[in-house]
Amino acid sequence: MLLMKKQSQIMGVSWDKAATPTLTRTDSAIGMVAAAGVDTGVVTNNFDAAPIFREIYDVTDTLGNVFVRIPKFYIRKTDGAGYKTWQISKTQYAGFYLPWCFWDFANSRELPYFDFGKYKATKDGSNKLQSVANVYPLINTSIADMRTYAKNNNTGGLAGYQQLDLHAADVLQALIYTEFATIGSQSIMAGYTAGQYNASHTATVAENNVNRIIVANATAALYAVGQAISVGTSLGGNQIFYGRTITSIDVYDASNKAISFDGATVNIAIGNILYNTGWKNGFSANITATSGSLVSNSSGLYPCKYRGIESPWGDIWQFVDGVNITGYQAWICKDASSYASDVFASPYEQLGYVDGNTDGYVVAMGYDANYPFAALPVTVGGSDSTYYSDYYYRATGQRIARVGGSWYNGLDAGLSHWAPDVASTGVSTRIAGRLVRKAV
Repeated sequence: MLLMKKQSQIMGVSWDKAATPTLTRTDSAIGMVAAAGVDTGVVTNNFDAAPIFREIYDVTDTLGNVFVRIPKFYIRKTDGAGYKTWQISKTQYAGFYLPWCFWDFANSRELPYFDFGKYKATKDGSNKLQSVANVYPLINTSIADMRTYAKNNNTGGLAGYQQLDLHAADVLQALIYTEFATIGSQSIMAGYTAGQYNASHTATVAENNVNRIIVANATAALYAVGQAISVGTSLGGNQIFYGRTITSIDVYDASNKAISFDGATVNIAIGNILYNTGWKNGFSANITATSGSLVSNSSGLYPCKYRGIESPWGDIWQFVDGVNITGYQAWICKDASSYASDVFASPYEQLGYVDGNTDGYVVAMGYDANYPFAALPVTVGGSDSTYYSDYYYRATGQRIARVGGSWYNGLDAGLSHWAPDVASTGVSTRIAGRLVRKAV
């Protein structure tokens, strides 16, 4: 009876490593059902009442940052020929590890929870990284600067602030794999992944002091009301503006449509380039289910949320701290207070496998029993609907990691869409960050 009671507290999934990304439910998860909603739609999700999952909720700190609080739990992974498993539990049974985001290194104690930024990161006037609604994500900022801005919150008696790291990403993957029983995350929700980023999307009419841009009908057909857009004289340059929301798309004449947007008026010249950018924070308030999307779970035109966390994939790439790569060899760090880019010595530790050296759809993730939280792509050759169903980008030299994909990555994007291909100094309109807080 005692064994049965303990076993009932474990939820898990297993995979036979065949091409299908669907997982088999194990332990107490057997027979459970999980679905993602759309807008105000109500769906069946047994995990809403399950341990761990039912204890995930929103909190707001004294600075006004909104987080999704994740309670402490333990993870067990196994990996061998023809099998791979994930198990989670609130109790630490044999073989289960505590994710390092639940550990206080200064005081050598376990932490009851950690807070995952509900929103994509932005920055206030004091150079503090934020997690707030009604703003567009902070872009063109390096991973090192994101790290500094996150740590700038650690003043006035506050502590534990950092940016998204490998350990928080591990927790999120374990929860999502277990809940939805698939490693093909876009089969649950496509996320905002069918947006536009094309230098041919240009203004066809010049206008001054307007809240619209006139483009060819074929171009306008690729955009949707509610999406975020920016306009530049170069692709991604944002010279005209960064971050507006489409309010309507209307007929201008037989050949063109007017894409109207909110905010201050601007001057538009013929040839100015229109493109999507990261969605404005706060959209999840319009989604009733614990996980789901605006308008559609499958179109790729709209963003999704997972248990309150907006855009866990798609929308915009997110930096992942705590891992550095050189020559495809990853080095990881456990303690967020020691994170630094381009370090390949203590306190960073070398993984026992080497990342893949070829781009492609991921077939296998590396596994090191000493560092089970660090699962980076090692083998490619799948497709957008087989194995992990997500793409892998890589580059030689010293690199840092980003994950999830962006609005224009299509079926390449997803929870396992890793790209350790950016230098530590790299910045882009297409890469953002996320604030995390440990309970120290």
